[in-house]
Amino acid sequence: MNYFRRLTLLLALWSGAVFAEDVYQLPAIGNETSVLQIYAAADFPVVEPVLAEFQKRHPDVSIRYSEFNTRVLYESYLEGLPKSPDLVLSSAMDLQVKLVNDGHARPHKSDQTQALPKWAKWRDEVFGFTYEPAVIVINNKFLSEDQQPKTRSELLDLIRQESNRLMGKIGTFDIEKVGVGYLTWAHDRQQSGSYGRLLEAFGTHRARRFPSSSSMLRSVNSGEILIAYNVLGSYAKSWSERYSNVSVVMPDDYTALVMRSAFIPKRAPNPEIAHRFLDFLLSVDGQQLLADEANLFPIREEVVGDLPAHSLSQRPDTRFQPIPLSLSLLMYNDQAKRDLIFEEWEAAMKTFD
Repeated sequence: MNYFRRLTLLLALWSGAVFAEDVYQLPAIGNETSVLQIYAAADFPVVEPVLAEFQKRHPDVSIRYSEFNTRVLYESYLEGLPKSPDLVLSSAMDLQVKLVNDGHARPHKSDQTQALPKWAKWRDEVFGFTYEPAVIVINNKFLSEDQQPKTRSELLDLIRQESNRLMGKIGTFDIEKVGVGYLTWAHDRQQSGSYGRLLEAFGTHRARRFPSSSSMLRSVNSGEILIAYNVLGSYAKSWSERYSNVSVVMPDDYTALVMRSAFIPKRAPNPEIAHRFLDFLLSVDGQQLLADEANLFPIREEVVGDLPAHSLSQRPDTRFQPIPLSLSLLMYNDQAKRDLIFEEWEAAMKTFD
């Protein structure tokens, strides 16, 4: 595909720090009549096959794809108002639901949205299009697959046993800057009896904080870190298939399932083309492309893949815990709860920085 890529810098006003934003320009195949502007917290190569196929079907559409960190996407969207993109894609489900609940989304009903499971949509305004297991990734040179921990309790035992080797060699999301990192960590706090001990172990072993799954996976593969916690499963699966150093563990005690979701902003400048793209993203054809070309776990039950995401929640064991798109996600954005989680996080981490 022909496209132009340029790197811009985005000033994140909420923290005073500068974060990189990649902007990809995909010119129309034919004569341009409209521009689809997408804000996304998803690596461009993951979504590119769907964008390319959509342009084949709509050759008069050019696409501007702006790639963000999940938290920066949320802040940037609000900071940019009244201007707006045509579509917002993110795995930070709680931030997506907050934007929708605060009145930023345009309703959309179609055959494709009606075909989604009930737990994958909310108020006909925000729609899940893939599932992501939150997994543990381990360097195979550190531990062979038969030695790797299968639960969080076993992970804690391993950290105690290999304390010296793991000092500074554990990685996880920076939950203060990465929305999906905060979501998965807050879910752990609610679900896991080992949450406090895990937080303490990460702090005492100087766990490193990362801005993305990809950056953690690069570090695991190189041996810079040996364990990465709460990595998004599709990225981990792709890396494990390409690199022999990378192994993926879906914890047996529970594996949280996070959805990537999409909504059309109320102020979208091109809502008609946004509706068309969203329907294609949710269609069997679009979902199959995500499964085949990007190793993602599709929402639609009709889609064939290595591990159809909907099947994870239907397995006879109870380890898979889908986080549904619902009003309950707003509790993760309660300011008092956020402050408490960040205080616990900082108290554990800063002591040993």
